[in-house]
Amino acid sequence: MRTSPRPHPLVQAQRQCGFRYEVLRYGPANGFVPEPVDLRVLATPRDAIRVLRVQLRSSHVLGLAPHEAGRALYWAEQGGWVHALGALHRGEDCGFTLMLRKGRHIEWHVRPLTYVSLSAPPPPPYGHTLP
Repeated sequence: MRTSPRPHPLVQAQRQCGFRYEVLRYGPANGFVPEPVDLRVLATPRDAIRVLRVQLRSSHVLGLAPHEAGRALYWAEQGGWVHALGALHRGEDCGFTLMLRKGRHIEWHVRPLTYVSLSAPPPPPYGHTLP
């Protein structure tokens, strides 16, 4: 009879809530298969929107057409982000897409996430060994 290993008594599993933040770039050279640019888990909706706004403000370095650069700055500075923040607080996804040159595009996506984190047991005192 197989039994599952018992967890170490000092290991704690905690249910965490956060926000998955990812940036993907799509291009015709790779058949529009997404190329990861950024992936992280952020603690609050405000943190996620702050990162997105910073990246949109600096998106002009991506070689955007003037119209797309204007859209990015308008969203980041003129309140488009407020609706996205509200969506995250309601437990909904949000995102933003910009068209790049030569048919490529880049997509920011934020979604609520629930995950389990495990705390490691403390190391044994110096000179002691585990049983």
